[in-house]
Amino acid sequence: MTGPTNNTADVIVIGSGVAGLSTALQLAARRQKVLLLEMGELASGSTGQASGLLGQLRSNQEAIRLLVDSMAVLQELQEQDGARLFTRSGSVRVAQTEARAAEIRRGVEIGQAAGLEVYPIDAREVKRRMPYVNTDDVIAACFCPTDGYLSPPELAQLYIRTARRNGVDLRPHTPVEQIVIEDGKVIGCRAGGQMFRAPIVVNAGGPWSYLIADMAAQRLPTAGIGHCYFTFGPDPDYPIDPHSPTFRDRENLIYSRPTRDGALHVGIYETEPVSYDMEALPADFQMAKMRTNRDHPTLRALLAAARRRFPFIRDDTPLRITTGIMSWTPDGNALCGPMPDVTGLYHCAGFCGHGVMQSAAIGVLMAELILDGTCRYDLAQLEADRFFDLPEFMDRARVKARCAEIYANCYSKVEGT
Repeated sequence: MTGPTNNTADVIVIGSGVAGLSTALQLAARRQKVLLLEMGELASGSTGQASGLLGQLRSNQEAIRLLVDSMAVLQELQEQDGARLFTRSGSVRVAQTEARAAEIRRGVEIGQAAGLEVYPIDAREVKRRMPYVNTDDVIAACFCPTDGYLSPPELAQLYIRTARRNGVDLRPHTPVEQIVIEDGKVIGCRAGGQMFRAPIVVNAGGPWSYLIADMAAQRLPTAGIGHCYFTFGPDPDYPIDPHSPTFRDRENLIYSRPTRDGALHVGIYETEPVSYDMEALPADFQMAKMRTNRDHPTLRALLAAARRRFPFIRDDTPLRITTGIMSWTPDGNALCGPMPDVTGLYHCAGFCGHGVMQSAAIGVLMAELILDGTCRYDLAQLEADRFFDLPEFMDRARVKARCAEIYANCYSKVEGT
């Protein structure tokens, strides 16, 4: 198979985060000529700043199925490439209140009904698996042995290599300026001063996706929400086993994972997040250069929560802080597929912090939607047009406020209540 020539393709994908890259490589695997346009360096947006926990336990069986499938697709891609990205460390969730204990019990029941290997454990077992964690207040927990973690930049590089082998034409530093529509149908887009033609365009622009939708006079209800985590170590005085579980303490609003070199990532879903107007960012904005100092309210909240669970973290502990911008939606679920009024324009955005985990299967899902008109998954929670006829989600200010609320409730709200 040969790639596109003369700026003409079967499909144009806008954005080179893991969702866009996965969609591109899966379309190319089905013999489509695919052109991917990226405004900066490849994978230089949200993907490059993500932490990389891969957890499959969710509040409904269809969401679990998507994540289980994503792990299987990732394994297949690793085998084809010869890469070894994923560390199967298992995952632990803990509870320190009766409400959170009930949440874990419900989660275990849903996971087991979906065929996921997950089961309750007690505080002593948590301590055995994670000796560096304070478990004094833990009254319930669960363990999923097939979960783990990876490096999102390494995942992006795996997708890039696979996409190139499949014939995808990757064009970094080619910002999209206009989606070109004739008679209600997409015919391509203008980017980097050039015209690129294709009957299908996929908007995988991450937190910029609503601006890309605006180019087609479509209102995509996403918002950019800031997120940060810190990296501790490696420190020989406080060794972190690279095979110790990833960790979620929803009552304390934090998650963690080890790294392959013995460091520890700890992040927070704070209750007062920072929203970003992506259109207000400078043209040369680089997410990798974002900085958050330790006096910022989010960092203060993160450090206070981390100290409760990881006693070796102190105010003066050396830490590396990573900050990025996630794309959120008004209900916490992604937007995948077409919207009315424009034929040939598909959206693949708003992954609400789950893009890395879902990306491998999302590529398959999007390829099936585009080429077959349907897919193997129940799209009720993911359809891109599910907010289309709701006036309140056509207003940017209301969308931003709702997305910030959903982010704030991501961990603070007890699931199932």
